[in-house]
Amino acid sequence: MAVGMSERGSLHSGLGEWVVQRLTAVYMLFFIVIALIRLSISPVSTHADWLLLSSGLLFQIALLLFIFSLLAHAWLGLKSVFLDYIHPWRLRFLLLMVVALFVFATGVWALLIVIT
Repeated sequence: MAVGMSERGSLHSGLGEWVVQRLTAVYMLFFIVIALIRLSISPVSTHADWLLLSSGLLFQIALLLFIFSLLAHAWLGLKSVFLDYIHPWRLRFLLLMVVALFVFATGVWALLIVIT
């Protein structure tokens, strides 16, 4: 038997993904609640207000963490669904590559938007 394998598959293969799913969900919920509180206290009514809000380093870091949490959460969720329900391995591989490319491109796009 290969190193790191058990009779039922790789050791702890799903635990790490489960933890990441839960941590990203908690962070996204935290970010949304804080953003809603912030926007309800001081609404953004003009473009200048939005620029003032989004120019802070703390906001940019929190927003990037939110976006990357969302992308990681989506990737792990779709990967699990594809592995469970799409049995032809070529189709599953193709779909996983399409989703991976989309997630990567979206992450780069978001990074470029937030840091500029």
